[in-house]
Amino acid sequence: MAINFTSDLETGVSKIDDQHRELIGRINDVVTIGGASTEKAETDKILQFLGDYIIEHFADEEALQRSSGYPKYEWHKGLHKEYIANFETLKAEYAKNGPSIDFSMHLNKSIIDWIMKHIRTVDKELGAFINGKVTL
Repeated sequence: MAINFTSDLETGVSKIDDQHRELIGRINDVVTIGGASTEKAETDKILQFLGDYIIEHFADEEALQRSSGYPKYEWHKGLHKEYIANFETLKAEYAKNGPSIDFSMHLNKSIIDWIMKHIRTVDKELGAFINGKVTL
């Protein structure tokens, strides 16, 4: 199930949109290459990318929030922390049980569901604020 970066995912903030495009491209790679993978090397690579991406992207978003005076900064940062905690739980599950088709499917579903919902709602609201379209 490939995901396309469509207009409903655009925030209007080029840095955020560029990172989201990259993430969606990588998610598509995960689904295509490792969607049902039980290969440890492939799963390790996916988890490493996601861990690095989360740190960089969330830091960039939070910096934009602080510099723009975004009034929901603490709430949005809290959502990021919640996702990081969920991701750490997935990594712990992987460390305990190793790669499997069930784990790959769970990982794909959690990434796709959370990211798509987060971008379509929370990040779009942030983009509107940064672009001056909305006063919260």
